[in-house]
Amino acid sequence: MLDLNLEPANAQRSFRVLIADDTQANRALLRAYLVRLGFETLMAEDGEQALELFERERPDIVLMDLMMPKMDGFESIERIRMLRSDRWVPIVIVSAMDAEYDITRGLEAGADDFMTKPLSYQMFAAKMRNLSRALEFQVSREESQRREAAIADAVIDGIITFDAGFCVVDANRAAATIFGRSEGELPGSDLRNHLREPSGEGSWERHFRACVEGRDPDFIGSLQELMGRRADGRMFPCEICVTELPLAEERLFIAVVRDISERKRVGRQLTENAARLQQYHDEAEAEAELAKDIMERHIRRDALEQSGVQQAVIPTQRFSGDIVLAARSRSGKLYAMLADATGHGLAAAMSGLAIVNDFYRAVEDDVPLRRMILMLNNTLAELLPRGRFVSAAVLVLDQKHRRGEMWQGGVPDVLQVAPDGQLLARYRADQLPLGIEVWQAEEVSITPLEWNTASQLLLCSDGLIEACSGKGEEFGYEGVLAALASSRVEGRLDALQVELRRHLDVLAGHDDISMLLLDLPV
Repeated sequence: MLDLNLEPANAQRSFRVLIADDTQANRALLRAYLVRLGFETLMAEDGEQALELFERERPDIVLMDLMMPKMDGFESIERIRMLRSDRWVPIVIVSAMDAEYDITRGLEAGADDFMTKPLSYQMFAAKMRNLSRALEFQVSREESQRREAAIADAVIDGIITFDAGFCVVDANRAAATIFGRSEGELPGSDLRNHLREPSGEGSWERHFRACVEGRDPDFIGSLQELMGRRADGRMFPCEICVTELPLAEERLFIAVVRDISERKRVGRQLTENAARLQQYHDEAEAEAELAKDIMERHIRRDALEQSGVQQAVIPTQRFSGDIVLAARSRSGKLYAMLADATGHGLAAAMSGLAIVNDFYRAVEDDVPLRRMILMLNNTLAELLPRGRFVSAAVLVLDQKHRRGEMWQGGVPDVLQVAPDGQLLARYRADQLPLGIEVWQAEEVSITPLEWNTASQLLLCSDGLIEACSGKGEEFGYEGVLAALASSRVEGRLDALQVELRRHLDVLAGHDDISMLLLDLPV
């Protein structure tokens, strides 16, 4: 449990935050965080309600989950961004979907930032304070702009009137401001003294002279980027567009000048941000590869690939902590485990590494299941930081005597199916995941297994159940059972993967998908 007893943010204004999440517990947690930080909150249970509240209540910040009924977060973000608005409203995705594809898709839809569940309060508070500062700046800037507009006749571009010899005839207040001069300084001066080309070649002047001589009519109305020179000698980037006044007695031209220093600064910032994002991506990919290599070196593939055991792991672009293990003890018992460690990359690999080593030691020593679970849990409880845990299903099968034992904590239901694919039994997890707290032996709940007819047990990670199609529909237990019922025993796992790919179409799963199919022979 995260400690909420931290110092509240000293926000000068109380901004309103729209929370869009279909899970009540998530909404309650976010609301508790935000109230502690001094924000007001609005609640939406799906994307449609979020859009309605956004239009009606005009919140200052939006925290958006991605997977929601009726309208998912991606569409809701896009539709919010389509609404005309005179202010910037930051949208932050708060989701467990943290694959690069999901992050990129969310940002392209219009989100400004991304936070991954489970949330770190410290990181969440820091980001919300940053958003508050940005909104404070926005509000202050809006107030300043309103004051300036009332004084400066709402003119933001410099307007300079000059003749064919570059002599400035007139200039508005904004032009004087742009060039750092008083209102009376520009008239009578040479426009060329205030403008330079970045290259210094003087092509802008040549094109203007050619236009005056009738040799370059396209110059009129074309946008040029030059460097402006302020009164103190400082240079700044500007855009200039020249049009000709329709006068009979003399040729006069109007130059509309805009200072684009801020745009350039933002452009540089975006370039730097893109470089940092690419660096983050490259480091994350390298970490994922290292994590996979660490796990591959410790998993005994020869023990996993044996008769009566079928397994498949469909990874995302990052190592997400799914582990599938199977091995036989000296007495002939089959030990099997499907586990899912929280986190990604090296963090997940380190959690999984402790499990792998302890699993194989337990197999070698023919350790009873209860003692094995106790050992795994208490080791992880001491090893893992708060908020980290490992969901798992572990079995010990005595196939010779048609009996066994099973332990489940935090994983999807284990399904027992007949040779024709029909569901015989469904075992639901009845304990917490491993590593959350230290247990005593009597706290470990074991499910006994017995069978008199041939069947199979299917263990899977939540990545299979929660795999979403392009329409936002989960594969679910219905998809799993339909695939099992329509396949033969020897090709059951392959058929399940085929149906999963058909469901996902061209999309990738947001989490690793792991499956373990164990024979219960007679």
